[in-house]
Amino acid sequence: MELTRRDFIKTSVAASAAATVGIPVSEVAMASTKDAEAGWQWDKSVCRFCGTGCGIMVATKDGRIVATKGDPDAPVNRGLNCVKGYFNGKIVYGKDRLTTPLLRMKDGKFDKQGKFTPVTWERAFDEMEKQFKKTYKEMGPHGVAIFGSGQYTIPEGYTSAKLMKAGFRSNNIDPNARHCMASAVVAFIQSFG
Repeated sequence: MELTRRDFIKTSVAASAAATVGIPVSEVAMASTKDAEAGWQWDKSVCRFCGTGCGIMVATKDGRIVATKGDPDAPVNRGLNCVKGYFNGKIVYGKDRLTTPLLRMKDGKFDKQGKFTPVTWERAFDEMEKQFKKTYKEMGPHGVAIFGSGQYTIPEGYTSAKLMKAGFRSNNIDPNARHCMASAVVAFIQSFG
């Protein structure tokens, strides 16, 4: 069964109407979805857009992500995703997605005023190491920091904290939560008071 545009619209309207009045979605609507998903392999994953860690299902076909949806068995989100979570599959193929490190270069050398130039991962890490050591030597513990993720696992967070506090004697540890969750907090206040 091929899902035509007309079938899609009819199925969507029927499913929306049924859901509005509390009627389960018909087997016919589910069958047309199953036919459209033929050959897809669904695997469990975790959304990494914020610290919640919602369960998602990722569908692949011929080695490419073709869809994502919430994992109904996940206790955190019970099959629901926020708008960021619904677009998990899109970010992998975004035309503006960086796929290689960029380093500001001028005359073949790192230069803060240079133009972004693609480099190897080895070159990028070597330059980060060099700049980190230089800054630490010049400014001490207050000159270096770590910028973490809201999706750190407990061991990752513990290790990062130990590295910065015990290894480098710095308290400069910050997560990205203030950036990715700031919009959510404002929305919650606007919605719920």
